Amino acid sequence: MKRHDAALSSLRSLDPADREADPRSPRAQADLARILATDPESGRPPRPSGARPAEPRRTRWLVLACGTIAVAVAAGALLPLSDNDQAFASWTPSPATMAPKAAAKAAESCREQQKGHLHSANRQLATARAAVSEQRGDWTMVVLAGDEGFSAMCLTNDRLGLFSDAWVGSIGEPDDFTEPAPREVRATDFGAGTVADGTVSVAVGHAGSDVVGVTWASAEHGPVEATVSGGHFALWFPGDEFEDAVTDGVEAEVTYRDGTSGAVTLGLR
Repeated sequence: MKRHDAALSSLRSLDPADREADPRSPRAQADLARILATDPESGRPPRPSGARPAEPRRTRWLVLACGTIAVAVAAGALLPLSDNDQAFASWTPSPATMAPKAAAKAAESCREQQKGHLHSANRQLATARAAVSEQRGDWTMVVLAGDEGFSAMCLTNDRLGLFSDAWVGSIGEPDDFTEPAPREVRATDFGAGTVADGTVSVAVGHAGSDVVGVTWASAEHGPVEATVSGGHFALWFPGDEFEDAVTDGVEAEVTYRDGTSGAVTLGLR
């Protein structure tokens, strides 16, 4: 049997409020297809059908909200429920590097917060290294990385207490993981959602050995720079620009080790 403890999911809203939906919309129809595709004997969440029916993704999608596990209805698609941007007043388009002691504390806090949410991943979580540790104003993002593509991500507002209940994250590993090509950027978390009464767009994933920079040209914020470290990249910003881009993705600029650059598509595929 294939190993697929869990594939990485993008964030999902922390706000449990319902949202008015059109049952005839493409998103509603996709959700229905995922529900009907659920194996009743497995007891597992619906498997996302993806944009390419000929290449089904054999995965389970997880999101963490306030320390609990929830099943994402739409693979990688998060539904923003609030437009309150006050929580992100301190956010910066370029990440700040954390001091070693602060980075180590953030990594261990993320590890502790994720512990027990996916029991099959506890061994990987215990030995995972900190691939990304960045700050943007009052916000900290950590990505822990392990073998076979395992990853755990945490995003929180430090003013509310390091990795308090005002946080979101993801944990798991994909099926049939292969190392990214030297110039490849492969998103594992992508979409838009809400946290701390504000809306965020997030792209996190694997980066090849020749990738040294990833930049998204935000319509609202201008160039937003990702942290690229330890074979991973992490980029996020206030707003819902990624909300409707999960299937088709968005075009970002990648800078390579030799100084050249090129365009890549960020998205779940």
